[in-house]
Order: sequence, then structure tokens, then C-alpha cells
Amino acid sequence: MISCQRHLFNIPENISYFNCAYLSPQLNESKKALIEGANLKSVPWEWTSEKFFADVEKIRVLCADLFGEKPDNYALVPSVSYGMNTAARAIESKLKKGDQILLIDEDFPSNVLAWRRVCKEAGSSIVTVSKDEKSNWTSTIIDHINSNVKVVSISSCHWANGEYIDLELVSKKCKENKCFFIIDATQSLGVNEHSIKKINPDFLIAAAYKWMLCPYGLAILYVSDRWFNSRPLEETWLARDNAHNFSELVNYSDNYMPGARKFDMGQTAMPTLLPGSIIALEQIKKWGIGNISKTLSAINNKISSGLIKYDFNLIPESKRVNHILGVRVPKGKNKDYVSNLRRENIYISQRGSSLRIAPYLHNNDKDIERLINSIVK
Repeated sequence: MISCQRHLFNIPENISYFNCAYLSPQLNESKKALIEGANLKSVPWEWTSEKFFADVEKIRVLCADLFGEKPDNYALVPSVSYGMNTAARAIESKLKKGDQILLIDEDFPSNVLAWRRVCKEAGSSIVTVSKDEKSNWTSTIIDHINSNVKVVSISSCHWANGEYIDLELVSKKCKENKCFFIIDATQSLGVNEHSIKKINPDFLIAAAYKWMLCPYGLAILYVSDRWFNSRPLEETWLARDNAHNFSELVNYSDNYMPGARKFDMGQTAMPTLLPGSIIALEQIKKWGIGNISKTLSAINNKISSGLIKYDFNLIPESKRVNHILGVRVPKGKNKDYVSNLRRENIYISQRGSSLRIAPYLHNNDKDIERLINSIVK
């Protein structure tokens, strides 16, 4: 368990922020690093050629340390949609008319729109699976994987309410049926102890501005070794084997740097993003993802205990991830909880029919008490 870390963030005492699944607060040290990075443009003579690569490689190493596999497996991209389109473009050529792509109901648009385009190009079709309140996502997904399904593309948990998905079991079923497995891990990476090696996805993408505490504008793309020879979305010169030698750039190279670097976005060396991201990932490594998860589980259990006696329909602990608490509003209570809470400086989200409560390490007992009292009144 980790003690309250509010001192590391700039969050006033009168603010109770439970919305990390929307946008995480920024570490104070990350802010300092970002300001220093922005100031670098004012002294361009200090921006050496090595700065185009050093921070990018640091982030690859940190991702490998935190999430598993090798630094070579990670690419830096601007968004989940970019990463998902990278995966979709690679897989499209493997599909034919009649093949099916399995998605889950009410998933985030980034994990849907790319596959709709693939279906138009390849003649494939989307199968969207849904479930009732009594069932769980893991068994529902597995039960729908058959010989017609060639792609399974899902979130690491349901983004709207934090319902749990056992990625290892889904992956096992995918391997048995020889279908490709793609994961949008935005709502888990940095806060759930995933073993990418055990899950063994083809591609895994996560926006870094939520549970990885990074600035807005960066996402992490994991690419399995199996796809290193795929075509990237763009042909950035920074991913070429001669990129370090600026005097030789006119000698155009068709050879890429090793691994997933070819899938990097152009202009990866962003001093307005990367220094703050390094600070954030280093802090997560210091805390330990397992410790973060246990601490947030305890916070959500306190909130759950406070709400359940007022007839709020909560997703059971056994069916949800530790860090997101989905709360279904009781029948007859249709008031606008999000707006009402905002007026009291309490911040949560509503996604679909669920209130989504997503705490972080800055939250304290006062925050929890304020949230419970304001929701039930």
C-alpha cells in the first residue's frame, strides 16, 4: 500500500478529483521537465543531434521494464487511433471476404473505426458481442471466437465502467483459433500488472495521458516480433539505420532501425512531451504497478462500501479492475450526477449508463467522504 501522494501533484485541498480514466493529474516534477523542454527551443544551439534519440530510447527502456518484453518491441505514437490504424493496416492484407473481426459492445471509437475501414477494403465484417449484467466479458468474448473470426480487437477492460477482461484467457483462445489479437490497453497500462509476454498480443496500444501520467499527445505501441516486417503508416527518416549521422541523410536509406522503431511517428523527439513522460514513468516504476493497483483497490472498496447501502448498483469487485469503479444509478434517480458534483468541486465521469469513478494516489480520506456524501444526498 502506498500512502497518499498528493504532495507530488498540484491539486488544491478543495478539489476532489476521481477522474483519472479521463485525464490524469500531472506530477509537479513532470511539469518542471516540460517547461525546461519547451525552453530548449529558445537555445537551439544546445539541441544536439543526440537529443533526437536519447529520450525516445529512454522511454522504450522504461516501457520494457514496466510492462515486459524488449525495448525493441515499443514504438512511440501520438494516439491510440494511430496505433490501431498501424495494426489494422498490417493485418488487412491477411484478411479476405467473409472473415470476421470481433469487437465488444460500446467500446471506445478508436478501437472500432479502424476496423470499419478494414472491412470496406478487405470485404470482412465486424461481429460486435454484448453481454447481460449476469455474465462477464471474458466468457462472452471467448464463446464468440470461432473459425470465422480472424481478428479479436478489444480493450483491456471495459472503458466505460471498468469491467474486467482476462486477457490471458482470451489470448489462449485466439491462439487456438489462429486469429490475431489486438488490445487497447489505455485503461490498464501503468496501473494493472499485465504480463505482455504471457498475453502475447500481436499489437497493444495505450494512450499515455491517463494511467501512465504522461502529458497529452503520447501513446505507446507494442508490436510483436511477428510483425516487425510490416509496413508502417509513415516513412520517418528518424527510424532509418543512418539517421544518427546527419551529414549523410541525403544518402537515403531503405533500411530501418531494429524492431518496432519503424512504427514510430515522425518528430518523436518532442521536448514538450518526452521529458515529462520520462519523469512519470520513472515515478510509476518507483511506486511499483502492483502497489499502485492495491492502493487504488482499497480506495474503491471504501467508496463501494459507502454507496452500496444506498441501493446503488455497483459492479462487484470480482468483475471489475482494481482502479475503476462503475456505479449504475438507481432507478428513479435520473439527476445529472456529474454536473452536480462538479459544482462541489468533485470530479467523476459518466460513460453510458454508468458513473465512472477512477481515483489515483492523490486521493485521501477527505476526498472519499466528500464523494460518498455528495452522491447519496
